[in-house]
Amino acid sequence: MGTLAAAIPVTAGPTAASGHAGDRRRRRRGSVAVRCSSAADERQALFSRIAPVYDHLNDVLSLGQHRTWKRICVSWSMAKRGDRVLDLCCGSGDLAFLLSQKVGLDGEVVGVDFSGQQLQTAASRQDQRWKACYKNIK
Repeated sequence: MGTLAAAIPVTAGPTAASGHAGDRRRRRRGSVAVRCSSAADERQALFSRIAPVYDHLNDVLSLGQHRTWKRICVSWSMAKRGDRVLDLCCGSGDLAFLLSQKVGLDGEVVGVDFSGQQLQTAASRQDQRWKACYKNIK
């Protein structure tokens, strides 16, 4: 993962112009460099570590609601037969499998995730499942 650095405009806290409470306040403007690489690396490591139990965690933490949310998400995507769809941050592939059924054999689903472990889990689940349309997932 590369380092992402950005200059973000910031406004410093108010400073009194003359020390009187009713006076106008001045704000200093500047920019701050923000490094995102360590946070991204930590997040990637976390999702790689939990990959083997990711689906179970979703069940426990959402009390099973994540399954309903995913079906709603696929419905809102308006994907239809023959479409090409992209599942970003696909995790273990739940949405990709649902989208695959929606687009059918004429369609294509591409799953992308920054965790190689999550992608391996999704690929192994694809191999274990029997529906012909799952062959359209990359």
